[in-house]
Amino acid sequence: MGWGEYSLVFVVSASATFLMSLVADRVGLVAVPGEHRTHTHTTPVVGGVGIFVGALLGWYISAIPLSGVGLCFILLFVVGVLDDRFALPSWLRLLAQGGAAYLMVELTGVRLISLGYIWSAENEMLLGDGASLVLTIFATIGVINAINMSDGMDGLAGSLVLLILGALFYLGAYPNELVVVSMFSVAGFLVWNLRLFRPRARIFMGDAGSTVLGLLLVYLLISNSQSPGGFPPVTALWLLTLPLIDAVAVLFLRPMRGQSPFTADNVHYHHLMSGRGLTVNAILALVLAIQLLAMLVGLIMWRTGLPESIQVLAFLLVFAFYFCLLAWLTRKK
Repeated sequence: MGWGEYSLVFVVSASATFLMSLVADRVGLVAVPGEHRTHTHTTPVVGGVGIFVGALLGWYISAIPLSGVGLCFILLFVVGVLDDRFALPSWLRLLAQGGAAYLMVELTGVRLISLGYIWSAENEMLLGDGASLVLTIFATIGVINAINMSDGMDGLAGSLVLLILGALFYLGAYPNELVVVSMFSVAGFLVWNLRLFRPRARIFMGDAGSTVLGLLLVYLLISNSQSPGGFPPVTALWLLTLPLIDAVAVLFLRPMRGQSPFTADNVHYHHLMSGRGLTVNAILALVLAIQLLAMLVGLIMWRTGLPESIQVLAFLLVFAFYFCLLAWLTRKK
């Protein structure tokens, strides 16, 4: 594919997103302001549809071999659309995500087999078949929900995914055309989701977009961290730093506050920043800068040959700092 085809993917994604927004109210794909939602206007939730349509075109043109994982994308897309329309129970969403993860392993062979040299530089930590399957499913569900949780502010989830895909493109992640097609599809949606030239987002992404993009990142990160010549698994953690540590921290904090881990609330970093007077664009710029810095730190540690055990320890220290900060801020709130 050349720039002409990639540009077509961008245009189709942006156009499909806009056209779907015209009928969103009639089919019930709208987000209404409520207790845990910060927006003040009823807004179409069809960004995921636009992204998926643009990506389908790109996958068709480039003939990317996605027969296996493509079925997983379709499963999560359909469940995501139904969730955006009917607000499905959390157990059903988790079941679909776990099912998609299992299908990914069985149909594509993409799974976590090696955790890298996280104990010593001489001994690679390898997983047996059972542990590999369980950890792959667990990791997939975790990343999907991390991206989903970041979809709580205009432009945030799409921009974070675009930034992570950009890092994967820089690293030469395989399949390269899947990375680039996905980047242009997400960029087409962001035309309507960013606040750069308007007071609010015209269109939201919805679960149909965030869950599929989460699975896409898992597929790319596991594929490239388990293949010869790829990056180590700990680098994948650093590429996901902010959405991952926020999701895990919130899931630990909610039971400490007497809530279910799956109860929506306003204790994510973007909610807390907004509560302290930062504008949406300021929060977005700050979050992307922090995420970029974290990715650079992870890449530098890998490129300079720092032991993977030190890289893991550094990541855990970042998480511990974030968790303590979030706990303190929510206690003061």
